Amino acid sequence: MRTIEDSYALLERLVDEERIYLDPSFPFGRVCRLLGVRREEMDALLTAELGLGGEALFEALRAAFPERLERKYGLKIFFREL
Repeated sequence: MRTIEDSYALLERLVDEERIYLDPSFPFGRVCRLLGVRREEMDALLTAELGLGGEALFEALRAAFPERLERKYGLKIFFREL
């Protein structure tokens, strides 16, 4: 059985390496279920570590994605005009 710390580390990998927050079929609550951890418990840990709960974190990461593409690849206003 995974500890909350193990689940937090796996969430970090899913966010950093897989960018799971970009897939709308994986909202934060579902990711918590997949990790086998209560949403409230992961929310509390994320808030303590990052100052944001899980849903707010996923929203912030999704919102920053177009800017990241613009910085990295020079794609101007990538999503706004498509």
